[in-house]
Amino acid sequence: MLVFRYSSFLLSLFFCACTGSGNESVPAAQKSRPLVAATTTIVADIAANVAGGRMDVISIMKAGEDPHIYDPRPGDARLIARADVVLTNGLHLEGTLHDIVHNNLKDGAVFRELAEDERIEVIESQQYQGAPDPHCWFSIPYVKVYTENAAEALAEADPANADFYRSNAEHYIVRLDSLDRYARKVIGQIPPEKRILVTAHDAFHYFGIEYGVDVMTVIGISTDSEPRPQDVEALVNLVREHGVPAVFIETSVSASLNNLVRKVSEKTGAAVGGTLYSDSLGEPGTDAGTFLGMFRHNVDTIAGALSAGSL
Repeated sequence: MLVFRYSSFLLSLFFCACTGSGNESVPAAQKSRPLVAATTTIVADIAANVAGGRMDVISIMKAGEDPHIYDPRPGDARLIARADVVLTNGLHLEGTLHDIVHNNLKDGAVFRELAEDERIEVIESQQYQGAPDPHCWFSIPYVKVYTENAAEALAEADPANADFYRSNAEHYIVRLDSLDRYARKVIGQIPPEKRILVTAHDAFHYFGIEYGVDVMTVIGISTDSEPRPQDVEALVNLVREHGVPAVFIETSVSASLNNLVRKVSEKTGAAVGGTLYSDSLGEPGTDAGTFLGMFRHNVDTIAGALSAGSL
């Protein structure tokens, strides 16, 4: 499990970077801080930015773990049972962990599914008719909704610091807006005919809708399904037909799925354009270890590979 905490020094740097002026300081040492249990590293990072050091935020899943096929650990239920706030993505992303969460919430705990919000226009799986696509975090406007929902959950659990959490959310949303502008600018520089994203699984449709990129994948939204040979061959034909310059592997899917992407590369001559983060952040302390860094890495990797020889 990953623990997201800010030291007082890092917290002060965070607020200076966000606001340039004084938010209220972190209170003197407390006997204990409220505990937030978040299912994924992405949800945990958003929560940590909102918590700003006044709650301990723990990610149940580690960096690189695939939520679609995550095998819960014995300690997960105990962590959830201790948590004052439990945050999930929702929309069936968490698989078997969903039931463990609901069966172990303590009395009085605040529970939120960040993607369960009428402001989010959930799209349907391309593979499973009627199933929701849970990868809403690849639309920055929807991450802003996640952030606001996290702030309200923390405020409900700790009303004395409600204004602090809401203020942190506002500052984080400013940074998200900046990232959104950057993504639109960089993706907009890819020649329109090359804006085709080929990956292992169907995690990037919200990204495609938001930033004007067509998305093609080996399998659908869940990595627990097996690709059919005819699907892979159809993808090979599409890559050839459209002259796609590059295909991409992912950090949190199986080696066998990434090998299928490499096979598409070998059969078509398209380059392996790099590695994308889909269902998990990178390791803590790396550029991709935060949501902002992960998203920017993906944007730069996609644009660099698809624009090769064009910019």
